[in-house]
Parts: sequence; structure tokens; C-alpha cells
Amino acid sequence: MHWSNFLQELLTVADKYYLIAGIAFLVFYVLLRKRITWKKIQPKFPAMKDYRREILFSTISILIFVIPPMFLLENDYLRPHTTFYKDISRHGWLYFWGVFPLLLLIHDTYFYWMHRLIHHPGLFKRVHLVHHRSVNPSPWAAYAFHPLEAVLESLIFVIFLFTIPITTWHLLIFFVISLLYNVYGHLGYELYPAAFNKHWAGKWLNTSISHNLHHHYFKGNYGLYFLFWDRMMGTLRKDTDEAYREVTGRVKGVAVTALLLLVSVAGVHAQVKSDDITGVWLTHGDKPARIQIYKTGSKYYGKIIFLQFPTENGRPLVDKNNPDQAKQGQPVLGLEILNGFEFDKDEWDGGHIYDPESGKTYSCTLSLKDPHTLKVRGYVGISMFGRTEIWTWVNP
Repeated sequence: MHWSNFLQELLTVADKYYLIAGIAFLVFYVLLRKRITWKKIQPKFPAMKDYRREILFSTISILIFVIPPMFLLENDYLRPHTTFYKDISRHGWLYFWGVFPLLLLIHDTYFYWMHRLIHHPGLFKRVHLVHHRSVNPSPWAAYAFHPLEAVLESLIFVIFLFTIPITTWHLLIFFVISLLYNVYGHLGYELYPAAFNKHWAGKWLNTSISHNLHHHYFKGNYGLYFLFWDRMMGTLRKDTDEAYREVTGRVKGVAVTALLLLVSVAGVHAQVKSDDITGVWLTHGDKPARIQIYKTGSKYYGKIIFLQFPTENGRPLVDKNNPDQAKQGQPVLGLEILNGFEFDKDEWDGGHIYDPESGKTYSCTLSLKDPHTLKVRGYVGISMFGRTEIWTWVNP
């Protein structure tokens, strides 16, 4: 292998990732952030540490992606056994352009089954968890893979080079197409128009919303470019169409949106009712959970009904940090973490919130920022020295 060629190929791959993902990030997360926040699939933006993590692991992945094709094509013994060719006239221009849909179909098939494999409990934490730490992905998450996953991802080039005639230009153009769709899938915004999911083509094309649901819930929607395999194998999430309608159906126009926001906020404070808090709420962060808030008597309580990571070392997650040793073996799933809240004008207070990760209990107040956004303020002693989390309402 000629290391000068390796370095050149590395730079060729790297500059395209930084250029495409960088432009997407600059446009959607910097320049237009305030104008189009209402269009973001998940309203919350990732933290700076998330961006740094995504860029770091994507950079490592790029280094790994270059190795398989370079190893095969720069090796005088292996290259003759591949399907690589240099002269485009050998197969003609019709084949040159016509083979790209086949490349995408092959890649989508490989990706779907490889993706499902690394979601197996025995492999997920070792191979795929790094990528899923981007629960709310940004464009930088396109290639944010664990090195082992990056190796698996890079094997698509090996498959190409031993199955169909292919040139350097095929590899380069395919990589750009794949990168563009990966950045779009992790963009955090939907670019297809409203009702596209009901169009004959839209039923088979993967969307940013579809892939965002996979990142958010860790289950279903395993495809890359298409939905063929998800539909055939029954892994298309049932809430995909509903999520698409909700995101693309949001009111357009910054002025109108601002006005409706003001009306909504005013309405929340003027007309909030005691039972408006009941239902299922989604927490955010690296370990999202669903909390069901319900009423017993005149007070409100909340329990965990869904965990993104329900197991630890192959066993159900338990409340191991509870200060009461007798309770350290109780499952976290189903655990009551909110208790004793009473409604007072426009908020719920007088209750406590329990954090299973630390085993600590905090005083807490709950208030609605809008009908679908819950502010959870936990504190010790004085409220002003506490911490606020945002939970999002989901269908029960």
C-alpha cells in the first residue's frame, strides 16, 4: 500500500464529510436556528459536548472507511481478483450511470441486516451504542460510529469490489450520495414536503423523521435509503406517519408562529387545568424514558413506563443506588419517581422527584410551558438553586 495514496484518499473522504455536514450544520443550527426552530423534529438542540463527540467519532470512522478499498486496490496481488476497472468505455456510459441504483439497493440491503444485527442485546452496547448516544442527532452524527461499527460499515466497499464492475468514480460518487443522505437522515429537520409519506415514492423512501424516530426510541426504522425491508419485515414504526404529519404540519411563517406561541403561552397560564399534566411524558438526554403522570385522590404521581436502556449486563435495571437497601433490588421500570404533587393556580408543587441514577430525592415543581412541554424543576432547599428539565408530551 502506498501511504501517500492513502493520505490522499483520506483527505478526499474527510473534506467531503466536513464540507457537507459543516454546511448543513451552519445553515440549520447557526444561521437559521432562530427562524426555523419550530420546524425541528425534536425541539431541543443537542449540547456542545454532543457535537464534539459526533465529530470525534466521525473523524475516526472516516479513517477506517478508507482502509478496505485502499487495501484492495493498492495491493497488486488482490486487485486483479476484484471487479475494479479503469476504462469507462469497457462497459460504456449507460452501465456507468445505470449501476448507481443497484449500488444503493445493495447498500440498503446490507445496511438493514447489519443494522438489525448490531441492535442485538449482545452487540448493541459494544458496537452500536456510540451512535445511539445521539438520541437527538445533528448533521455531525452522520458517521459517528464506534470503530467496530465503522469497520462493518466500510465492508460495503468490499462487497462492491467483489460483486459488480466498478470504477474509482463509482466509489467516489457513491460515497458522496451516501454521505448526503446520511447527513439528511441525521439533520434534525425534514426536507421532504408535507404528505410526501403518502406519495407513491414517499412510501418507499426513508425520511429524516423516520430515522430520527429510530434514534429517539432505538427500535424500528432500520433502513438507510429506503423502507422496503422495514415494510417487508414489519419493522416500520407504527408512529412514523403520525410523526411525519405532526412535524410537517406545523404552522409555517415566523410571524404567525410567534403569534400562536404567545397565544399558546397566554392560554396555558390563563386556562391551565389541574388534570392537564396527566398523560405520558418523554424525558430527554442520553437515557430517555417515558413517565406516566396520573392522579390519585387530589394528588399527582408519576412512574417510569419505558426505558431506552431497560437492562444492564443482560439483566433488568434495578434501583441499586436507593438509600434504602431493602429497595435496591426493585426494577427501575415501573418505579414511581414523582409523588405528592398538588395543583396550585398554574403549577403543581409540594411534591418530590426521585433520581434512580443517584438515589437522591429532590423537592420539585411542575409547570406547563405549553400544552406539550413540561418544565420539571428539581431542587434542594431553595428553588432558585435547582435544575430544570424539559419533558415532551407523547401519546399515551
